[in-house]
Amino acid sequence: MRYYLVEAKCGHVGKGYYIPIVFPIKAGSATEAAAAARKKPRVKHHDRDAILSVKEVAFCDYEEQAYVNSFDPYLLCRSRKEQMQVFDAIGHRIIEDGEKGPMDAEQPKKAFYDGKKVIRNIRQFAREQAFEYALSEAFSHGREVFSCGT
Repeated sequence: MRYYLVEAKCGHVGKGYYIPIVFPIKAGSATEAAAAARKKPRVKHHDRDAILSVKEVAFCDYEEQAYVNSFDPYLLCRSRKEQMQVFDAIGHRIIEDGEKGPMDAEQPKKAFYDGKKVIRNIRQFAREQAFEYALSEAFSHGREVFSCGT
């Protein structure tokens, strides 16, 4: 077995932000070490760029990083409340993730038309059309829509 230090993006610090954490991993190869680090808690599992770097190290560096991680306030938090209490200690480590995902990208607005007229507010247009449709249905069946009480 070999010893690796795998730097990964960890989440739960806000949308579009991450904290880089170095995990000590014991594995047969660098790809196995990266896969093991991705399965660790708090790592951004679904981010394809979650693993920032993988470096093979000696056993003493591996143990030293394990010791450092045992006192890391971010990794010791068990809830959002605890994390907010130690925000002063971890706030400077938060990095903005420059890459926008497909859901975050600015989507062009789809234009709706009534003939050649552009509809600006589709909800208002639908309400007006529903009212006009109800009136036309009422008159086509010979029902009296408005009664004056006479």
